[in-house]
Amino acid sequence: MAKWFQHTNQQITPHHLQNQGGFALITVLGILLLVTLLALGAFSTSDTDRAIASNNVYNNQAFYAAEAGVSRALGMLYDSTWRAGFANATIGHTKYSVQVIDSLTEPGLKDSLLLVATGLANGSESVIHVLLAKKRSSVYRRAVYGDSTVDVVGNALVDAYNSDSGAYTPGGMGGDIGSDGLIHVGGDATIYGNVATADTIITNGSMTIYGTSNNSASTVTLEPITQTDLDYAKWNSDVSTSMTLSGGATYNSGTYALSASGSTAQITMTTGIYFFSSISLTSGAKLVIPSDQQVVIFMTGSLNAAGGIIANTSAIPANLQVYSSGLTIDITGSATIYAAIYAPNAEIKVSGGGVVYGSLVGKTVKDAGNGTVHFDRALLDLESPLKGKYKAVAWQVL
Repeated sequence: MAKWFQHTNQQITPHHLQNQGGFALITVLGILLLVTLLALGAFSTSDTDRAIASNNVYNNQAFYAAEAGVSRALGMLYDSTWRAGFANATIGHTKYSVQVIDSLTEPGLKDSLLLVATGLANGSESVIHVLLAKKRSSVYRRAVYGDSTVDVVGNALVDAYNSDSGAYTPGGMGGDIGSDGLIHVGGDATIYGNVATADTIITNGSMTIYGTSNNSASTVTLEPITQTDLDYAKWNSDVSTSMTLSGGATYNSGTYALSASGSTAQITMTTGIYFFSSISLTSGAKLVIPSDQQVVIFMTGSLNAAGGIIANTSAIPANLQVYSSGLTIDITGSATIYAAIYAPNAEIKVSGGGVVYGSLVGKTVKDAGNGTVHFDRALLDLESPLKGKYKAVAWQVL
């Protein structure tokens, strides 16, 4: 008879159970160890990522601190003799230092400057080198420039002279007019210079243009008066030390408004930089710049000298420079003014016998009635103070 199976009655002892339980325990412990190692590795990776992210944040903060130092130094260099630099200046939780190097230290720089700005943020450091070149261009290239329109009509006269060569003599060539828009010359107006625009020239009446007329000139981009320009003038204004008021002239230190009305009212300014929101001279009031003094005025609002007197007693237009971001410049009336006025957003009006020795640059310029502009060619060499007297020509982050 075949034997299908054989049953053995084998007893399972506690010893067997202990062996199997020990194996299971080892397996579980191994798995727990592996999971723990993986978790520790994940935590370590996370800590490393956080450390890298933190370093990136601090590196960026250090860079921005150094960049802030460069910006502040450029503002201070409106004074072309400034070389003090900054040491551990604080901005938020960061610091910056700036060294100004010129040709006294590095003769190869000649008239250039090197800024070395170092930013620090929680142990991170960023160093920026900026090479600066001195500006050479003047914003006064013509007798009259109106970005959108120029209107010269009536008995208006525009000519030129050079204050470096002596007193004005009538009929000098170089009294150029320019615009990117419409130029209208009409009535009995006389222009001793060229008329040029990228748009249209309209002539009528018995006007005379002794130079050329060009309606296909290249467009011109007027340099803006930036907030940096205005802030520098505000922070460094010489109002409290170099300006005196008499006869009822007033200055509001809260609004920065300057005003004078009446023949006894007088404002006197000596050499310096000034900041105002607006200037108003009416009913014979005077603004006086004594001889051999140079005044640079920055404004955010209107200049109203209609019926007032601006007396630049040196008779040198460069000794009274006005830079306005405002919308109105009114020098109508019979007054004579020696000044260079740059107001790229403004409507500039000269009429009623007003005489300007210098230059007018605005958004629109209207020279009507018997208004006269004598362009001082010496302004062609006047260094522009806009955005400082230096410009960045090379930039390196170390």
